[in-house]
Amino acid sequence: MLKKISENQITGVKLVKPDVTKKYYHIASDTDIFATIDLIHGQGSLARLETPEGSYTIKRQGIFIPYISIRKENDETDIAELFLDIYGKSSIQLDGSALSFKPLALWKNHWGWVNEKNRPVMKFMLTISGQERGDIEFSKDFFYFQNLELLAALGGYLLLQLEDELTRLSENK
Repeated sequence: MLKKISENQITGVKLVKPDVTKKYYHIASDTDIFATIDLIHGQGSLARLETPEGSYTIKRQGIFIPYISIRKENDETDIAELFLDIYGKSSIQLDGSALSFKPLALWKNHWGWVNEKNRPVMKFMLTISGQERGDIEFSKDFFYFQNLELLAALGGYLLLQLEDELTRLSENK
């Protein structure tokens, strides 16, 4: 059973790939799992995210103004749309809050969700060492967010997609 980050009051978790043969990831501490990311390519969806609030599907849409739609699994209504920005900043309206996902460091090795005042809600630090793919730090000031686990899974998904694109680019050189 998936746990809520705010109930555990933890400020740091890991993005883990438990099986190297599958495109499946956990957002977890040493003892608990808070969300999962399943890159299911095909069937019209890009990924399936699971949180304590339920399962969600992600679809990329649009050509000139690309965005990702997020909806509860088996539902026809989008709960949010994440607008992708070619300059490295994407935005979403979720739980009545405007958030952006953007690089937080010059070398783009730290990314995060920030609120409209540019205060970090959570920070992602990429590491590629075996099964651990990165660290996620949460700001205690934002434990009240309803969908903290969904934001963590969305951020993880975006960084995994970025890593995949960069890998494909370097292989084509």
